[in-house]
Formats: sequence, structure tokens, C-alpha cells
Amino acid sequence: MTSYHFDIGGRAQKAGRFIARVRDELLKVLSEKKRDGLTQQALAKRLGVNRSVINRQLSGESNLTLRSLADLAWAMDMELSFELRQPERHPGQNEPVTTSTLSYGQIKVVNIRSVKNDCILDQRARNSNYQSFSGAAE
Repeated sequence: MTSYHFDIGGRAQKAGRFIARVRDELLKVLSEKKRDGLTQQALAKRLGVNRSVINRQLSGESNLTLRSLADLAWAMDMELSFELRQPERHPGQNEPVTTSTLSYGQIKVVNIRSVKNDCILDQRARNSNYQSFSGAAE
């Protein structure tokens, strides 16, 4: 079986995730408004465009511009909110966590275990002067 690995890079990955979040939010609001009778057809009529234009924007087949996003928000009687902030980094996410010791000092190694296992290993280390651990508690 042939498999492929694509590295799209951090810039494209962040842009893609942002665009997906915007489209998801639009679809969520539209589904909530649909209960009140607001459909893609009604949005298109308010904006003076064909329904296929709205469909392509919401499905990702065409690019959303800031203007089209503002128009969609207006047509749904919604207000846009935009915020720039520092990214939250969590261990285990797709982006590598910076581990350079040059600017941050010594790396602190943190092992995640249950409190009971930590106490057992700490006690063994104190009692036997272990230099290293296998990571498994008996």
C-alpha cells in the first residue's frame, strides 16, 4: 500500500485551521437561525446573490473575504468579533513544543504518573539512591 506524508508547514496549517473555525462558526449560527426560517436561499436574497455563491462560501469551495464575512454576518443579523492573541501551547499538540535550553535555561523533565506511583518512586530513590528509574512501579 502506498502512503504519503505531506508537510504543509506551520503557516499554512494555522491559516487552514483559522479558516475552518470561521466556517464552522458560520455554519453553527446558520443552523441556529435556520430554526427561525433563515436559509441559504434567504441569505442569498438579502445579499442580492445567487444561493450557489453562499453555498460555495460556506462549503469552502470559494474564498471568504473579510467583506463577504461581514456581509454574511449582516445578513444573519449578527456582529463580528475578532481577536489576536498569543497561541496556547499544550504538550501533545501537533506543533512541537520549544525545548531549547539556550534562552530558557535548564529543561525540567516532568513525568506524568499517578500520585501513588510518584510517592513509591520517590521513596525508592531516597532509600536506595537510585540514579535512574525504569518508569514502572511494582
